[in-house]
Order: sequence, then C-alpha cells, then structure tokens
Amino acid sequence: MKNTAAPESRQSVKITLDEDYSRFGIYAYHPGEITIIRPNEAYSAKSDGFGHQTLKKETLDDSLIIMPHCLISDWAPRNIDELTEQHFDVLPQKPPQILLLGTGASQIWPSANILGALTNQGIAVEVMDTAAACRTYAILASDGRDVGAALLVE
Repeated sequence: MKNTAAPESRQSVKITLDEDYSRFGIYAYHPGEITIIRPNEAYSAKSDGFGHQTLKKETLDDSLIIMPHCLISDWAPRNIDELTEQHFDVLPQKPPQILLLGTGASQIWPSANILGALTNQGIAVEVMDTAAACRTYAILASDGRDVGAALLVE
C-alpha cells in the first residue's frame, strides 16, 4: 500500500495525552521547535471554568534538557558538532538514570569522550534523533521512570 500523505504532514507530531500536570512533559515536536508542558502551580491543574483541566504549554526553539522535575530551556549547543562534555555540567546534582540524547533531524553519535563522561557518572545514554527522543521521553516519564532528555533543536 502506498502512503499518499504529503511529507510535511508527517513532520509535526503531537507527543502525549498524559494528564499529569505536576511535572515537565513534552507535548509536541516539530522540526526546529518543541512544545513542552510546564507544571502548574502547587502541582494542581487549573480548570478552564467548565471542569476541564488546562495545560501550561510553551513552545521552545532552543536546545533543552528536560526531566520530570527540571527544565534547562537555554541549553547552549544547537547541533551535535557543538556538543562537548562541559554542556552536561548543567545536569542536577542527582542526574537521571537514563538520558536520551536527541541529536537533531537524524541520529548522529557523539564523541566517545562525551558518552564516557556521562557513563562514568552512572548515566545510561540512549542516542536517537530528536523526534524519537521526544516520544521516548514522554513514554518513560509517564511510566514514572528516572529519565531525562537532552534535545538538540536545529
């Protein structure tokens, strides 16, 4: 069966239907931007007046690191060529057990020095394109896993 959908219709993806309003999440991905969900104040969802809870969404066009209870929204590297070991110094004192590294439009492996530095901190690193990292983060975070995603937004 041939897929007749226009290629551009397959680039933008809504990521999650998760309704946990107490943590950071990824709502959608589109090349060049990621829409995140911010936790609502006091970890309770706001109502729209009709009993429906509303999300606090924000679209970011810079690279970022996201964890359920932490967001670094102005992460410096824009692509894999700019990425260094020092870019991960911003991880919290207790880093996630699993770090998904989204490398942009395609999966590109970082240097062995970068992977080694993260592994030496006890962090398991999974390398994938940014769209796949967004989807995987949404699934693992909604499952309560200790996960983070370092996402390069080109």
